[in-house]
Amino acid sequence: MRRFLLATALFAGLNSFAQKEDKILFKEATVETDDYKVYIVDAVSTDGETKFKMKVFNKTNDYLLVKASEIQFEADGKTSTNKEDNLVIGPNDEDYRVVNFKGTGKHQQFSLDFKGIYKASAGGKVLNASDFDLPPTKNDLEAGGFACTLKKHDENTDRAVAKFECEYKGDGVGIINPYKCAAIMPNGSENANAKKNKAKVLEKGQKDEFIVQFEERAGAGDLQKKSIKVKWNDTFRESKLMALPGSKIEMQKDQEKMDSKKKKK
Repeated sequence: MRRFLLATALFAGLNSFAQKEDKILFKEATVETDDYKVYIVDAVSTDGETKFKMKVFNKTNDYLLVKASEIQFEADGKTSTNKEDNLVIGPNDEDYRVVNFKGTGKHQQFSLDFKGIYKASAGGKVLNASDFDLPPTKNDLEAGGFACTLKKHDENTDRAVAKFECEYKGDGVGIINPYKCAAIMPNGSENANAKKNKAKVLEKGQKDEFIVQFEERAGAGDLQKKSIKVKWNDTFRESKLMALPGSKIEMQKDQEKMDSKKKKK
């Protein structure tokens, strides 16, 4: 009986240990250049995937485009990529993307080779577009290499809202910063876009959507009863992508963090 209990306890202990080792946790890591700083946090590796949060701080006055699908995962002599969407970071701003390398298996350590970071000048060529009527008299607009379509709109006494989808068809990259536009109110005054969209950086053939929203302004005219015009200013620009030198990060197992989590269970 004592042998049976001892064997049972040993089996339970081994089983518990195996369960606790289902996930390998990693230390936070950073890499920095003159143009950007990348932080890798919350990295975890399991039998089915390795994923982490990638925070990128843009140190420049231009836009950064991070092509997450070009980041290379390297472990045990094998290289893998992922299918995550691009990440756009505005001048002197930061943003993040959760990156998931599926089917890579569980690893004690791995490296990340950042080959997909590009810079696009924020001072690119302004692409002019005609003022757009709300309520609309047409549903499309053009701005250089951009072809845009009004998807939906709503005008009432308190605000006017419109959603556009734009495709870039040029030969460089198209930058859309909707926060730059304004409404020409019924009394002729300008009213800034109240919707703080993040800027878009689109390559040829890519599409994206954005929203403009103009709030009621006392004495400027009823937004429901009278039409307004969207004045685009420098919402649309065209620039060129410049590849930045790649950086490599070595990810190491965080045994201390893993032990701490075990104690809390």
